Amino acid sequence: MLLRRTLVYAFMICTALLTVAPFLLVISTSLKTMNDINMDGPLALPQVFHWENYSRIWEVGNFLIYYKNSVIVTVVVVVLVVLLSMLGAYPFAFMKFRGKSIFFLIVLWGLTVPLDLIIIPLFNNLKSMGLLNTIWALILPQIAMNIPFSIFLLRGFMKDIPYALLESARIDGSTEAKNLYHIIMPMLYPPMVSLIVFTAIGTWNNFMLPTILIQNDALRTLPVGLNYFQTKFTMDYPMIATAAVVSALPAALAYIIFQRKIISGVMVGALKE
Repeated sequence: MLLRRTLVYAFMICTALLTVAPFLLVISTSLKTMNDINMDGPLALPQVFHWENYSRIWEVGNFLIYYKNSVIVTVVVVVLVVLLSMLGAYPFAFMKFRGKSIFFLIVLWGLTVPLDLIIIPLFNNLKSMGLLNTIWALILPQIAMNIPFSIFLLRGFMKDIPYALLESARIDGSTEAKNLYHIIMPMLYPPMVSLIVFTAIGTWNNFMLPTILIQNDALRTLPVGLNYFQTKFTMDYPMIATAAVVSALPAALAYIIFQRKIISGVMVGALKE
């Protein structure tokens, strides 16, 4: 029994080290200079920590512009996805109307449509509407792609809220909008945190849409900007690593801080049907 437990813990430790090692290597590289890498090798720990790389990264290329664009797109997408999914999930959970099941199946069908399948029609539609190569070309499609999962997640949680609460509120003269704001929303904290974090990370890391829909360098987001950054500073590996760390930091911190709420929100919202 002791041997078995020891082997299990040894396997878990090895797996954790293999998972963390690439991140530690990138962080270590970001604190070096090219001379350190050439003299000591890429795997050696830095003898002197060059923290100035993290201040210099904002001064080279268009990194500050890419970062600002990513923040704007992510914030707008998250806010609109949360608002629209709340308004969409509430009728599916508590209201009765003709064709409700059919409409909900259409929403679920959106979960099965891959971006690769619709990218060409999406490109042509945005071009015909004059939205191509604008910030809205990144915002509107990502809102549409996140809505199906968001409605499914929130509806699953809303279905577990006692319907008697809404009926009592209606008898007292409350409207559907007040029911949603004063009764439903305060009870949606765990799934809302999950929804916000998932949407924010997915939007922040999206690479395909900015690559295809944006040609103006001033409108590129971080994932695409890093690609051009690497091309411009091909041999400056410390700067590339620094850019990667700064880019990944917001998403990593969001997941670390809210990981328990994410797990509980997904479990509660998705399984309570």
